[in-house]
Parts: sequence; structure tokens; C-alpha cells
Amino acid sequence: MRHPCSETRGWAGECEECFGIRRLAHVDADNAYHRGIGVGIIEQRSGLVEITDYTLESEGLQKSLDVAVYGSAGRPVIVFPEGDSSCTSWENGGMVEALSALVDSGAVQLFCTDSVDDGGWYSRFALSDYRIDNISGYFGFVEDVLVPFVAEHASTQDLPLVAGAGMGALNATIAILRRPDLFGGLLALSGSYDVRVFAGDDFDEQWAEFSPVDILAQPSCDALAGRPLAFVCGQGADETGIGSQRALEGLLADKDIEATFEYWGFDVGHDWSWWQEEARQILPCLLVTDGLLDRRLSARAAIATAAADHAAEVLRASQDELSAANAAIRAARAKAKSTAARVGTEEAVVEKRKDVEARLAEAARVAWAKRGEVAALLAEAEEKARAAQDAADAAARDRASAEWIAGEARAAAARALTDRSAANGRVSAAKAAVKEATADVDKAVAALGALSPETSSEVAPR
Repeated sequence: MRHPCSETRGWAGECEECFGIRRLAHVDADNAYHRGIGVGIIEQRSGLVEITDYTLESEGLQKSLDVAVYGSAGRPVIVFPEGDSSCTSWENGGMVEALSALVDSGAVQLFCTDSVDDGGWYSRFALSDYRIDNISGYFGFVEDVLVPFVAEHASTQDLPLVAGAGMGALNATIAILRRPDLFGGLLALSGSYDVRVFAGDDFDEQWAEFSPVDILAQPSCDALAGRPLAFVCGQGADETGIGSQRALEGLLADKDIEATFEYWGFDVGHDWSWWQEEARQILPCLLVTDGLLDRRLSARAAIATAAADHAAEVLRASQDELSAANAAIRAARAKAKSTAARVGTEEAVVEKRKDVEARLAEAARVAWAKRGEVAALLAEAEEKARAAQDAADAAARDRASAEWIAGEARAAAARALTDRSAANGRVSAAKAAVKEATADVDKAVAALGALSPETSSEVAPR
């Protein structure tokens, strides 16, 4: 991590915490590039890396931007930040430590600059003109302020390389495409090179001036020829710019501009750990003539060697498979010979079973035919039984009706006998009454006869 006093600007004296190792001093007022300068060290695994901090002024942006310089000698490399727009981006992301061997040995000197990405690429909800003004002002700062500053403070007169990861890769690519005469080469890691993904519906000719896939249509890009250009990305799911890198590859090929395009594995993602390894491997190739070409040739040789090794392995495997197949054929032939007799026996058994099958099939056919005849007779018998049952049911209903009528008749006869008996009783009673009445009359006549003759003569028998 960066030492706490690295943020101090514009004063002279010693840092008590560093016991005098860290020194800050005013810069000559006539120096137009910076207001303050700081010199210090940070520890890395491979040793100590010297850091110098500067603050530069941008009239176009009307703001100050910081530059952190790592190392004191070597090929200058202008580094554009990723994510936080800060000059400490590569240090915090472990890139300075990853490249510390190159910095310590004086092979490279890193000039890490601030950016204004938060007011340009990331400011998606701001007005388009505001965003374009910030982006345009930033590259004006790079071309008019930062590049002269690097030329003055670098230990060599070589044109600086430009490098970046993520958003830094886009800015580095734009810088060299706009002014290839100012830069000596490019290392771009996991960039997105079609700014339509940032501009959205606002994309127009102004945005196209900062879109690498559109800038390549301009004649000024022909000056890129001969400069080492390396574009690298993984093929993990989060490497969303891979399509634009492939588009850039096609456009440069169409212009016959040689460049290196590498697509690392499907497990390689958009993060610092992979960028560290990519930078460790590829940045040294930009420092030597034909370094990228040698890398490509080495890669092709490695691929060819791997292919040859694979072919040899396939050949060995094929030979082993052939030997195994021949052994299997021999075993099969022996087995076929030993089982020939058994095959004949089994075929005879099959023929016998075919005869049995035929006989049983014929018996089954006859049985099914008999079953059909029986089924017809059964159906006829069922029909007759159903008719007889219907007749029996009708007779039962008639019998029940007759029994009911007979019951009614018996009841009527019983009532008639009762009525006759009652009539006979009444007749007998009437006869008795008549007899009694006759007796009473006779008694009355006799009584009258006993009366005077006159009376009796008056009463004559009826």
C-alpha cells in the first residue's frame, strides 16, 4: 500500500514517520507542468520501488490531475487507470508489484495518471455534450500536457508506450489511435473498443471521434504501422468487450496493420489477478524489437509442438487400440470356432421348437374356433332364457292379479253369507212376531166373547 504521507503536497521538510526517507519539496515556480513533487518508496515483494508524485494542471478541464511515477529509469509507459479514475489504480490493483522486477531493473518507468472517466464514460445520466467535453478535454490534457511532461521526466528519449486495463485499455487505445506519432506502442487488457455501449442513444459523430472501431476508418491510423500493439482479454463470462476486440482485430487486418490479439482461456476473467499475469508476460515483449512477433512465433511453435505431441499421443493410443482390436479379433475367431458345434445343436433345437410352436399354434386356432361356436350357442341360449324369464315374469304378474281378484270375490261372498244370515234372522223374527200377534188377536177375540152378547155380536171375527 501507498505510504500515508504520499498524499502531502506543496511543502518542504522531513516526514517524522519515515525518519527522513520521505522528502517533499517545492518545484521551481517556472515549471508549468506541476505544482508539487514528492519522492518516496513503497515495499514490494521483489524489493523497493521508487515513487514520485506530481500534480499537473489542465486548462481544458479546469482541474488538476495527479501523476504517480514508479521507477527512475527505463522505457516510459503511460498508464491509464481502471475503475476509480485514480493514478494509484495500478498500485492498488497489484500491477506495480507484478511489474516490480521491470521497474527495479530500470527496464520501465511507469507514469500512472488520473483520468476523468467519472465525468465522461461513467456519467451515463449526464448531458451528452458535458460528457464529450470531459472526454475531449482529457485527451487534450494527455496530448498537450502529459506527453510533454513524460518527455521531460523520462530517462530515455523513446516514445512512451501506453497501457491500461478495463477502462484504461479503452483510453490507452484512443490515445494511440488519435496521435500515433506521440506513442511508441500499446498494451490493452480487457478493453471495450466500441463506445456505443457507453453513449447509448446519444452516439453520433462526436462520440465516433473517441470510438476505436470508428477511429480506425481514418487515414491517420496508417501511422500505427510498425508500432507494437497488443490486445489481450480472457474468454470468461465477464469479459464483455471481447466482441469489440475481435472487431478491432478485423479492422486492423483490413488495413494491413500488424497487431497481436490474444484470447486467453475461458476461466480467465475481468480482474486484476489475470491482468497482472498478462502484463508480466506481454509488457516485456513491447520493450524489444520484434518482441511481440517472437511471442507469436513462440506461441505458434508451442502450439505446433503441442499439436505434434498430441498427434504422437493419439498415434500411440491408436496403435494400442489397434493391438487391442487385433487381439479381440483373434479371441473372437477362436471363440467362434469353439462354438460352431454348439451353434448347430442350438439350431436343431430351434427347428424342433418351431415345430412345437406350429402345432400349438394350430391347436390354439382350433380352440379359438370352438370357442367361437360355443359363444354363439351360449348367446342363443341366453336369448331364449331371457324370453322365458320374461314370460314367467308376465305369468307371475297375471297370477298376482288373479289372486287379488279372487280375494275380492271371497270377501264379497263372505259379505253375502253374512247378509243372508242376517235376513234369515229378520224373517224368523218377523214370523215370531206374526205368530205372537196372532196369538194376541185370538186372546183379544176370546176376551171380547166373554163380554155381553151385545158386545160380542158387535165384535165379529175377521
